[in-house]
Amino acid sequence: MSSRPKLPEIDVIRAIAIIAVLVIHGTASATLLPIGTGSQAVFFILNKASLFTVPLFIWISGVVLFYSYYDRWKPHMSFLFWTKRLRKIVIPYVVASLFYYVYNQFMYHGKINFDTFYFLKLLLSGHASYHLYYIVIIVQFYVLFPLIMNLVRKYRFLRMGLIPLGIILQAACYAFNHWIHPIPEYTSLCLTYVALFAFGAFTGIYYEAVVAWMNINKLWIWITMMLGGIGYVGMLLLHQYGALTMENTWFELALLVYSMAMAVCCMQGGRRLLASRSRLGEVLVSLGIASFTIYLVHPALLTLWDHILPMKERIWLYDLHTMASILFGLSGSWLIARLYQSTKKDLKP
Repeated sequence: MSSRPKLPEIDVIRAIAIIAVLVIHGTASATLLPIGTGSQAVFFILNKASLFTVPLFIWISGVVLFYSYYDRWKPHMSFLFWTKRLRKIVIPYVVASLFYYVYNQFMYHGKINFDTFYFLKLLLSGHASYHLYYIVIIVQFYVLFPLIMNLVRKYRFLRMGLIPLGIILQAACYAFNHWIHPIPEYTSLCLTYVALFAFGAFTGIYYEAVVAWMNINKLWIWITMMLGGIGYVGMLLLHQYGALTMENTWFELALLVYSMAMAVCCMQGGRRLLASRSRLGEVLVSLGIASFTIYLVHPALLTLWDHILPMKERIWLYDLHTMASILFGLSGSWLIARLYQSTKKDLKP
C-alpha cells in the first residue's frame, strides 16, 4: 500500500514547539527575579504559557507514527522500526548525553571528572542535561509502539477510544503518584504524557476526519485553548503572589486542556499558513525540519551565552540579556543545524 501524503504542517508545529522550548529555557532564571517586579511577571507568564511544548512534541510523535505506519503496518516490522529509531534518536541521545556530561563540568567547574557508573545513571534517567529527559519519554513510546499499533489495528473499540483511554491512563498514573505513593523518576515516565500521545495517535489514524471536525469547530477550539491557557497561567500567577491556594490536580487538569487544544490550534494555524504560501510558512517549515538538532544543541549555546555575557544587575539590562539569550540560542543552534545538514549532503557519495 502506498504511503499517505506528507504533512508539511507538522514541521510548522515543530517550529512553534521548539520556539516555546527556547522561551522556557531562556526565561528560566528570569522567573526567579524578585516577585512583584514587572520583569518577573512578564517572564513568568511567558515561561508558563510555553509549557505546552513537551505535550505538543509528544502529540506530534503520536501523529507522525500512526499517520505513517497505520495503513501499512505488519507485525514483522517491529524490529525494523526499533532499529530505525535507534539510529535516528537513541544514538544522537547517547552522544548528546556524553557531550553535556563533559561540557557542563568544564563550563561550571573548570575541570572534568568522568565517572562511568554515574554517567550511565544519568543516561538512563535523561539527566545528563536538563532537557534530555524528553528523549527518555519518547524512547518508551517507541518501545511500546508496535504493541499499541497491533492492538489498535485489531480492536476497533481501542482505536475509537484512544483519547479517553489515554486520559484515563494518565490520570491513573498521576493519582497513584500524587495520592498513594511517589513514583521514582515520575516526570520521565511515558504515562505522564500518554493522553497527548494517544490523542496524537487518534489524529494520525483519522487525520482527514480530525481536520474536517477541526474546521467545523475551530472557534470553540480556539476559545478552549485561550481559556485553558489563561486559566493555567493565571492560577500559577495568583499562586505565586499568595492570592490563590489550590490543589495541584487543578493545575494538571488546566495544563492538559490547554495542551490538547493548543495542538489542534497549531495544526489549524499551520495548515492555513501554508495554504497562504507566505514567507513565514517557509521559514517555520525550515525551522521545524531543524528542530531536533536545535533541541539537542541550544542548552550548550545558552550556557555559553551566560559565560560570555554574565547577567547584569540593572533590571533593563537583565531583560535585554534574557531576550538576547533566546535569540542567540535559537539562531545559533539553527545555524549549526543547517551547517550539519549541508555537510551531511556534501559527504554523501
